[in-house]
Amino acid sequence: MTFNKSLLNLQNAISLAQKNNIDLNKNLDNEKALYDFKEKQKIYHYNTLKSNLKLVKSDALSLPQLAKHDIRNQPYLNQILEIIPELENKNLQNLEKTVKKLLLISKQLVLPKIEPEKTFDIPTNIPDQISSDIKADIEELNRCFNNQCYRSSIILCGRILETALHRKYYELTNNDLLEKSPGIGLGNVIAKLKDKNTQLDPAITNQIHLINQVRIFSVHKKKQAFYPTKQQTQATILYTLDILERLFS
Repeated sequence: MTFNKSLLNLQNAISLAQKNNIDLNKNLDNEKALYDFKEKQKIYHYNTLKSNLKLVKSDALSLPQLAKHDIRNQPYLNQILEIIPELENKNLQNLEKTVKKLLLISKQLVLPKIEPEKTFDIPTNIPDQISSDIKADIEELNRCFNNQCYRSSIILCGRILETALHRKYYELTNNDLLEKSPGIGLGNVIAKLKDKNTQLDPAITNQIHLINQVRIFSVHKKKQAFYPTKQQTQATILYTLDILERLFS
């Protein structure tokens, strides 16, 4: 939680201010700091303390949303918000006591669990000619998925499939469909591969059609917008990576 982190930073800033004999009731001499290192140090610690104070107050404004997460947080949030005005105290010892009180209370808060970011890796058997493109798309796919941009994630799956299938066709025929038939759909690429007596595993074909249909639904305007769930998107991504793995095995 950023509030706890800000409190710890403030606690450290107070400690350093005390060691450097900072008095919050006195103005520091900026001109003297130009030639006096100790005065320059004092100004640095003074500004650091003020900056961390500001951050704690700012982070406190977002605390009430924790009551929505768990109603048990409400009494602790009330205590914290009652104590926050005490941060205006310019006595460092009193300020230190206030921060300790806030830390003790904040440790009682029930925080939402933060899921670790999901990372999808590029298969190891991708041809060198397309590996950089596939890698870039998968890196972008990771960013989209972890930021809950699920429609964008599915569109990227379609792009990855196009890159892989075009490469597969080129390896088999030495013809570049991107030059001769730009904009050709995934289904047509599969049909052309079959025309060259290349039979894809039925499971792969079904996966490709599924991804393509979801992608079309995401891109084209419908009467009702399609919003894939996290689970649907993750399954689509895993299907895509499975296809890549098997396509070039």
